[in-house]
Amino acid sequence: MKQYRYILLLSFILLVAVLKAQHNGYFVHTVDKGQTLYSISRMYQKNMQDIIALNPGCDVKLSIGQELRIPQTPKTASDNTRNNIEPRYHTIQAGETLYRLSKIYGITVLDICEANPGLNISNFRAGEVIQIPATKGGANIAIEAINNEKQEQEEPEEQPTQQIIRTTHKVVKGETFYGIARKYGITEAELRSANPEAASKSKLKRRTILNIPYPTKKVEARKSPVIEITNKEIFNKLEEIKDSIEATTAHKAIKVAVILPFLLDSYAPNEQNRMIEYYQGFLIAVEKLKRLGYSYDIRTYDSGPESKNLSWLTTSGELDNVDLIIGALYPKHNKQLAKFANEKEIPLVIPFTSKEDEIFSNPMVYVVNTLQSYFFSEVIDHFTYKFPNANVIFVSDSTKSNKKEFISALIEGLNRKAIPHTTIDIEIIKSAAASRATIEETDSCGIKTFKALLSNEKENIFIPLSSSAITLSSIVPPLIILKSDTINIPEFKLFGYPEWQIYANDMQAQLYEADTYFYASFFSHYSLPEAAKFQSEFTNWYDRNLQNIYPRYGMLGYDTGYFFLLAANKYGKEMHNNIGNITFTPIQTGFKFERVNNWGGMVNKKIYFIHYTPYYTIEKIDFDK
Repeated sequence: MKQYRYILLLSFILLVAVLKAQHNGYFVHTVDKGQTLYSISRMYQKNMQDIIALNPGCDVKLSIGQELRIPQTPKTASDNTRNNIEPRYHTIQAGETLYRLSKIYGITVLDICEANPGLNISNFRAGEVIQIPATKGGANIAIEAINNEKQEQEEPEEQPTQQIIRTTHKVVKGETFYGIARKYGITEAELRSANPEAASKSKLKRRTILNIPYPTKKVEARKSPVIEITNKEIFNKLEEIKDSIEATTAHKAIKVAVILPFLLDSYAPNEQNRMIEYYQGFLIAVEKLKRLGYSYDIRTYDSGPESKNLSWLTTSGELDNVDLIIGALYPKHNKQLAKFANEKEIPLVIPFTSKEDEIFSNPMVYVVNTLQSYFFSEVIDHFTYKFPNANVIFVSDSTKSNKKEFISALIEGLNRKAIPHTTIDIEIIKSAAASRATIEETDSCGIKTFKALLSNEKENIFIPLSSSAITLSSIVPPLIILKSDTINIPEFKLFGYPEWQIYANDMQAQLYEADTYFYASFFSHYSLPEAAKFQSEFTNWYDRNLQNIYPRYGMLGYDTGYFFLLAANKYGKEMHNNIGNITFTPIQTGFKFERVNNWGGMVNKKIYFIHYTPYYTIEKIDFDK
C-alpha cells in the first residue's frame, strides 16, 4: 500500500513538473515528416531564433521524431479574454484525458475540441500538441451529460409513478432525444420513457410527435462522484451533441463566393486569361453538379490587382452568409480573406499559391497547391515504396543544380531505408554512349566504368541534379543509346521532376524510350481519356482550346470546383471532418487533404508518379488507391 502511494505521489510530482514547464517555460513538439524549422515557427507563431536558442543545432539538422522545446508565454490575466494574442499550447502526457485537461485549465472539453478541430479519439495521444483556448466560462455540456447518465444509473429505482405529460414536441430534421430533452429541462431517460414507440427505433424521424413529461421527482440518494471520464465517452457524446445542433445540409442551395483578379480595370493579359480560364472550368463543374440535383448560388467578385485592398468586400456584409469562399491569387488578398474566413467560420479554398502562412494557425484554410516541404516528404515516401530495391545514381552536369533541397531530403530518405546511392558526372554516360560500338569494355571508352555503376539485382535509377531542359536533353539521348545497345548492360530507368511535363511535347518519344518517371502534384495529357473528354467539352462550351500552359487552368478550375462544391453540399460545416470521403476522379489535380496540426488548416498532399513506359503509354500512378 505504501509503495502504491509512493508511485502515485511520484506521478503527481512529474505531472506538476511537466505542467509547470508548459505553463511557464516551454512545451515539447515532436517533428513530423514534411515539417521545417520555418513551418514549426509559423505553426506556433514564434521567432525561429527563440526556438534555436532552446534547441541548439536545430537550424543545421532537423529529423523526423526529434523533440523540440518551443518557448511558452506564461499565463497572464489577459489569457481570459477571447482576444488573447499569445495562445497557449499543451503537449499531451501519457495517461492524460480531455476530462483532466478541462479541469487543469478551467475550460470545457467543447472549448478544447473547438480550438483543435483536428483532434479525435485516434490522435489524442502522448506527444501530440494541442492549443489551449481562453476560458469561456460556458457549461461543460459533454461532461455534464455523461455525469448525469452515470448518476442516473447509480440511483436506486423509484417506486413506479405515472408520468404526467405537460406538452408535445414535433421533431425537426437533425434533432435527437438528447437535444430535445435538454431543451425541456428533463433527462433523456424521462423523454424516452414517455415515448416508448419512438425510442424503440434506431433513428428519430422528422415530424414525429413526442410527449414531453414533467420532470420525475427522484428519491434523494447519495451519489458516488465520477472519478474519471474516458476520452471515448467524451468524443462519442460530443458527436451526439453535434448531431443535435447541426442538421444535414445535403441538397440545400450552397452560397459560394469566387474571388479572383479578373483585372477588368487594368492591363495584365496573361494573369487575366489564366483567371478567366480557371473560372470557365469552374462553371463546367457547377453545371455538372446541378444536373445531379445540387443547387448553388454563385457570387463572383473581381479582386483586382495585388495593390488593391479587399476590405471593401470583407466589411460590406456581402460575404457574411456564404458557405464557401474560393480565391484569391495574391498572398496579400489571401491573408485578408483568411482572417475574415476564420472570424466567420467559412471554409476558404486557396487554389494557386502554396506560400500561405495562414495554414499553420487557421482551421478554415484549404491550400490546394502542396507546400514544398510536405511535397518532398510525400515524394520520398512514394519513391521508397515504389522502388524499395533501388540502386540510385545521381547525375551532375555543367548546369547548376536547382533541386538541392529535394536531393538532400531524398538522400536522407534513402539512408533511412538503407537504399544505396552514388553521384557521377554526366560525362561518364556520354563517354560510354559515344564509344560503346567501337571498343569492347575498356576503361578508355567508359563502358566498363558505366557498367560498374549498375546492379544486376537492383532497380538502377538515374536521377539528374537539375530539372532544366538543358539537363534533360543532355542525359536522355546517351541513355537511349545505351539501352538499345547489344552489349550486356543491366536495365535502368530515369527519374525526374514535374517541370519535365512542360518539355514532354518536344521529347515525348525519347521519354518513352528512356523508361522515364517523374513526380507531380498535377498532370494531364490528351492520351488520358478524362483529359481528352474535358478538352472536347471546353471547346464546345467556349469555342476555343485550353491554353498550352502548366497547370491547365481550365482543368484546375473544374477539379477544385467540383471537389469543394460537392464537399460543401454533402457535409456543410462538417466538411473538414469528411473531406477524405469525397469520391471524385479529377482531370489534372488530385486531392488528399490533411490538417497540418490540430488547430491549423488543411494542406493537399496528393502526389502522382508519371511513367512514360517503353511501350509508348503513359501511366499515372496514384499511391492512394
